[in-house]
Parts: sequence; C-alpha cells; structure tokens
Amino acid sequence: MLALLAGALLERARPALEAVRPQAISATVRFLSDDLLEGRGTGTRGHAIAEQYVAAQMQALGLRPAGEGGYFQRVKLCEARAQGSLSAGGATEEVLVAGDCGAPERDIEGELAFAGYGQAGEIGNVRGKIAMVLGGAPASLPSTRRALAASNEEKLNRLHAAGAVAEIVLTTTEVEARRPWALLRRNFVNGQAYDLDDLPPLPVAYVGVDQSEALRARAGSRARLRITQSTRKLDSGNVIGLLPGESPEAIVYSAHLDHHGICAPGEPDPICNGAIDNATGIAEMLEIARGFAALPKRERSVLFVAVTGEERGLLGSAWFTRHPTIAPERMIANLNLDQLLPAYPLGELVLRGAELSGLEDHVRAAAAELGLAIVPDPVPEQNFFSRSDQLSFARIGVPSACLWQGFSGARGEAAFKDYRAHRYHQPSDEWLPSYDWDAAAQMARAELLVGVSLLGGPRPQWKPDSPFR
Repeated sequence: MLALLAGALLERARPALEAVRPQAISATVRFLSDDLLEGRGTGTRGHAIAEQYVAAQMQALGLRPAGEGGYFQRVKLCEARAQGSLSAGGATEEVLVAGDCGAPERDIEGELAFAGYGQAGEIGNVRGKIAMVLGGAPASLPSTRRALAASNEEKLNRLHAAGAVAEIVLTTTEVEARRPWALLRRNFVNGQAYDLDDLPPLPVAYVGVDQSEALRARAGSRARLRITQSTRKLDSGNVIGLLPGESPEAIVYSAHLDHHGICAPGEPDPICNGAIDNATGIAEMLEIARGFAALPKRERSVLFVAVTGEERGLLGSAWFTRHPTIAPERMIANLNLDQLLPAYPLGELVLRGAELSGLEDHVRAAAAELGLAIVPDPVPEQNFFSRSDQLSFARIGVPSACLWQGFSGARGEAAFKDYRAHRYHQPSDEWLPSYDWDAAAQMARAELLVGVSLLGGPRPQWKPDSPFR
C-alpha cells in the first residue's frame, strides 16, 4: 500500500514541487534576520514588522486571512523580569529565576526535597516543600518520549499537583553540554513571558552544574527562595492564512516567527538575528504555501500559522491551540518547521514525532519518492520534540511532527555541531551567502510532499502506544 502511494505521489505533486524557489527562501531569511528587525523579539516593533511581512507574503500567495479579523491573532502576554537568591545550609547564592508575574517581592520557605527527573513515579512527598528536579530526562527513553519527559512545564504541573511550593531545576553535566549556562543566562536577558491566561503554577529557579551537586546533597534541610520581579502586560501576533480545499479538513503547517531580540546589550553586536532559528522555517513554510497554491486541486484545506513566542515557551502556538481560529476537529495533522540548517544537501529525514501516529506512513512515502533515508534521531539528548510548537498541537490531539534533516554524513554532523557551538541563540546566527539555499529548497519540497500525501485518504490517527492517544 505504501509503495503504491509513493509511486503516484511525485507526479501528483510535480506542479507544487516545481514552484518552490531557493532564491525566495534566501531572500526571506535575509530580510527577517536583518538588524532592522532587531532580532524579532516577542512583542517588539521588530516582531511587528515581521508580522506585516509574513501577512503580505500570504496575501501575495493567495492565502485567505484566517486570524481574528484578518491575518493576525493577538496573543496576550505577561512579561516578568526577576532576580532571586537561594539560602540553604547557611549559604546564600544568586540563582536564575523565571518570574511568574506574581507579587513583586516574596520569600518562599520549605524543606528541600529531591524529586529525580520530576516524573510521575519519582516525585515522592513534596507537599509544602521546595522540590529539586534534574534537568532533562533519562537517557534510556526513546528519543521523542525522552523529549516529552524533559518538558519542564509537565514537571511543574506534576509538582504543583503534589503540593510543592517551588521548583529548583538542577543542571546536569549532560544538560550543560547541550545548553551551556552562559546560553541560559542570555535567554533570561529579556525576562520571561507567559500567556496571560496560563501563568505558571509555581516559581522556578535554575542553578548551575557546580551548584547542583552541593544543593542536592542538602535535601532535607530548610531553604528560602527570595524572588523580586517587575512585570508588564504586552501582546504579540500570530499570522494565519488558509488555502481552502474541497474539504474543510485542514493540514496545518507552523513555524515560529520570533527570536531573542536584543540579547546581548552593551556588546558590539547585541542582536540575536535568528536566521536559522527560525527565519528558515518561516521562509520554507511560505514556499510550501506557494507550492500548494500551484496545485490545480486540493482535496483538503491547508492552514499556515506563523506563531510568536516560541523562544519564550511555545506561547503563540499554545495560545492558538487554546483559542483556535478554525475548529480543532478540522485539523488532521501538524507539520512544524524549526531550525532548518541549509549547510549540506538533504539525504535523510528524522521523524521527530511522526512515528507516534499515521503521519509516519506519509513521511515514509515522501521520503521514498525523493530517495531520502529515514534515520533515528542522531541527537536525542536535544529533546527537540518538547521544545518546539508541534507539542502544542499534539496536546490537543492533532498528530504532529517536526521533521528534521538529520546529518546525511560527516559534513552535516560537522555543520550541526558548528552551528550549535558558535551561532545557536547568539548574535552570529545571521544570513550567510555561503548557505546552501538549494538544500533549503530540498527540505521545503520534502515537507511539501508529505502534505500532498495528506491531501487524500483517511486522517492520521495516533498509534495505540502514543502518549497523546
């Protein structure tokens, strides 16, 4: 059945695939990552410029407005800028605090309790206590399940239900290798933001790898977490367009429009431009829309959502899935595009969530037609599935995936490691003429071909062992 599907797929999709333009991807990335937009920080003027650009592109491609009165959906947010300290065992140390938009000043006292990775079976008695959890998740878990287990939002909800009064996230050596402490501090420069209708249930503090072992050894002792914070309300925009089909059922493509804005104030180059993360995702999504618009017939509709606030905690996609502009039952699948590195030819696809549902059949069909190998995630420790917007769609029951390009050999592995070490969430993540924009178009065509496969046939369903079933 899969072979028959794949055999007919390429010819059906040919007009769409031929419409994808590498130079258009490059041009969009170049504009969105220009210093003019100041890093597209959530709720900033630069982000507003990016919103208008994407809406104009959607209009030019023939997408119908699918927001709330036009292409836009306003996402109402609260931003907190916080400082904090932790006193335990006679010592007081500064900690990174994620403000919660609560009281400007407060002290939280309680016994320190170690709760493992914060999973359901290991939390124990934390009622009235300050719970310490390890960042990340057990390495023994399969890639996507490991990513879900690493979600601190889920840990926080479990701790709150168990009666904890605060959470302290301990940095492991594995987490430090993946996300160095200096990078986390940079991510806190502009404070933390939350959807106004979904504020965090507990305050959260982070401690570095050197502090973590010593603090864990103090489990059972009394501690005090002091928080001071300033807050403000703001809003930012999702941008949403629809290509109607014969059926109101819709395939949903998403990509986040925001980045970290002015992330290094006082430095010679203070702007985190976010070229790869995630101007590439937006640019490829727009070319996918161009491809679908070129098809003479679409059995299903296709919705395109450029979401805000991903870097601040999947805020725009979470808002959209709580306040959808089309009925959730119309959404048959979500394909999310994030961090697509155009540095080497595409030879592989990593499923990243597709294996949890019937989406896998469509991805395999497209890959077979394009001569791409389906490979295991080469970096499962990155926990990508829980760190981008497909998670918001999966949580409301929509089969979702964030397909990734894999390494496709030693060249790709070297390029990935170089990007993570020297450009990821840094001012150096800029448009480069040396990037392989033909490779970017290859990835867009692969994602497009999966969508063409989804135009017909039964809706994808979660597999019996999926955590979202």
